[in-house]
Amino acid sequence: MKFETKKKLITLQLYLYYSVFILLALFLIGGTVACFYVYQVEEGRQAAIDGGVIAEAEIIRIHDATGGGNSGGGAIYELRYEYTDATGIKYWGVAESGINSLKYAESQIGKKVNIYIDGKGNSIVVGQGTNKYPILVVALVLMVGSIVAIAFDIWFIFFQGKKSKKKEQAKETVAAQKVVPKGATAKKKR
Repeated sequence: MKFETKKKLITLQLYLYYSVFILLALFLIGGTVACFYVYQVEEGRQAAIDGGVIAEAEIIRIHDATGGGNSGGGAIYELRYEYTDATGIKYWGVAESGINSLKYAESQIGKKVNIYIDGKGNSIVVGQGTNKYPILVVALVLMVGSIVAIAFDIWFIFFQGKKSKKKEQAKETVAAQKVVPKGATAKKKR
């Protein structure tokens, strides 16, 4: 009975360790996918800069970047722009961020801002830069971490579990050899 309880506890611990590494792998894979998506967005913004086509967009709304909460010193706002070209393609983005004054943000509504456009819906405010290389580095680091986590998961599934089963079988064999049948006498070693 005691041996069975210990056996179940060891199995439970193995599953607990395994589930932690599965969750880690899933988290790293999700982060990798998100970073590669952001990298693609930054590539489009860089394409707009490289194309050199400038258009005039209008600041149309204020966005509360703190999500309605406060960041210690009050809300932080972003100004959003929108532009539709002659072919009907819409361009939108952040004209300015990190604004602490709602009064200032409201005064900017309706003002014009110059943006680069690429003809495919990608745009960026003239004077802003992209962050595609730092994002690519993070994506690659997360991808390597994902591969390592998946490799560890595979190793754990196929090898660690079997190793434990072999140890348990060896313990069962030793335990079975120590059991003396009824009516038999145990011989002492000299």
